[in-house]
Amino acid sequence: MDTFRAARARDRRSTALRILDALRLTERWQPFGDPVLVGSVALDLVVEPDIDLEIYCDAPSVAQGFAALAPCAELPGVRGMRFANALDLDDQGLYWRLDYEAPSGGTWQIDMWLLAHDHPGPRAADLVAPVRAALTDGTRDAVLAVKEGAAERGEPLPGVWVYQAVMDHGVRTYEEFVKWRAGTPTDGLTFWRPGR
Repeated sequence: MDTFRAARARDRRSTALRILDALRLTERWQPFGDPVLVGSVALDLVVEPDIDLEIYCDAPSVAQGFAALAPCAELPGVRGMRFANALDLDDQGLYWRLDYEAPSGGTWQIDMWLLAHDHPGPRAADLVAPVRAALTDGTRDAVLAVKEGAAERGEPLPGVWVYQAVMDHGVRTYEEFVKWRAGTPTDGLTFWRPGR
């Protein structure tokens, strides 16, 4: 295991958690739903400056989402906000993104999905526990190696495909991931779980 790679991921995760605290995003969403930290920050596999939240509620509401996030537009470091209504699309939710310039440097992308409690999935919240349970030091290192290889080339990668390639197909490097992906459709939603 590359201890420097693991340390870099821990440092990025610490930065991400400080950003969440500074913006009080969990607190802002709580009146409207149940916020869940998902993705690389929840898994301690952070390479790109990206934070993901899913917020579960009875009925996703555009007005409630903007009520939660509109105050963020006035906060120092918040450089932009985007919104998309995907209720009638495959994602079946409402999406917001904040672009935040961290005091330590670099711009972080914060992706937030407001979803119904009975959302049919796939749900990133359902992936966190099984991936955490399945990770070993070796697979954690391989995931970070693949992600860092992609980041060095400016290529964004959805984490779920990296986890699948590493955990189920023995991929250990970015080059191996590129070969695996060439024979695997990775452009849609997936219900993948480790060991299935």
